[in-house]
Amino acid sequence: MSVQGTKIDFSADRNRILKEILPVIRKNCDISNAHHSGLFSLCGLFLRLKDHYNWEHKNPPWNPTDKEQLLTWIDGKETLWLHCLDSSYEPIRINGHIFDFLNNQAVNQYLIPAGLYYGSGYGRGLKPTFFLGTVKEKRLVEGFTLIILEQDLACDLSPAPAQRQGRTIVIRLDPLRFFLWSKIQEMDQLEREGTDLALYYYGWDPALPPDNQLEPIVQSELETILFHELGEAKDRSFPHGLWRSLLVHFPFSRIELYLRTLKDLLADTHPGGTLNYIIREKKAGSLGFYLSNLKGLRHSLFPEIIPAIRKFKSQKDWTVIEQARKIGRKRLILQTLRIRELAETYIPPRPEEFSRCFEQEFFKPFGL
Repeated sequence: MSVQGTKIDFSADRNRILKEILPVIRKNCDISNAHHSGLFSLCGLFLRLKDHYNWEHKNPPWNPTDKEQLLTWIDGKETLWLHCLDSSYEPIRINGHIFDFLNNQAVNQYLIPAGLYYGSGYGRGLKPTFFLGTVKEKRLVEGFTLIILEQDLACDLSPAPAQRQGRTIVIRLDPLRFFLWSKIQEMDQLEREGTDLALYYYGWDPALPPDNQLEPIVQSELETILFHELGEAKDRSFPHGLWRSLLVHFPFSRIELYLRTLKDLLADTHPGGTLNYIIREKKAGSLGFYLSNLKGLRHSLFPEIIPAIRKFKSQKDWTVIEQARKIGRKRLILQTLRIRELAETYIPPRPEEFSRCFEQEFFKPFGL
């Protein structure tokens, strides 16, 4: 791994820049949330709002949340969103220059010298997503620029712990902390099994305060999720242009969910991706968290990995994980080739036929 640290120069007037851009970015976050909150189930939306409330009030995720204050805050957010429904996304203005709200590359030329980073793009259901954070570290990893953000100053309801844009990978510690804490609290059987394995190897003691115990896990897991982003960047089995085109044709659909899951698993199983890193570094704690994430379609598309991890628990044999990775990847690539064939045949002239074939070939075998 090629790693080179870079000291961030904070000499620029951060407060002046924040005064100019922070209200705009927060407003754009509210507009996105107002228009796309329907993407989430009622339960999912409530949990996201609860985390957002704690983040906004600088409450650690393990602190109890006052229910009355939370509900009052949610009522206020819903009122704010109603006023945002007729609003348009605002451009970013810095030092007299005006930038499109999606042009984060140009904006960051001004922000990074001030120790700030602005992220923008499209998430699930083509929901516009935005964030602004303070830069903790910047380094070079295998030819990619890694930027680690210590604190989010603005974010929407889709706070992904990591994202990649071109040759830049950004990892956000605030969302990662909330994500890992949610795993620790998970009660679902499979997720609980994976989390218990992870916490065993990390030496978690439930009798001790969580703050000092969680941070070493955060620092370790950020390296693991980095290799998911690296695996995704290196994988060429599903051309990015085709993948994006299919998302545009089938937004808000289970085809979109399938395609996103498939691409994630291709990244995980790539020789330069998540599982290879876990195996190489013998990170049993990360393997446990990987198991805890294998629900829904991830479980269906990568069935080999669950019995392999359970076998590893008893035998401590990393070769069973590597065998599962190779077998799963081979099948995933075959699926990708078939999707490419269908796309070449039916996209763009007959997307309804693509959808019919996709349902028949990919969902029906799972009984979905």
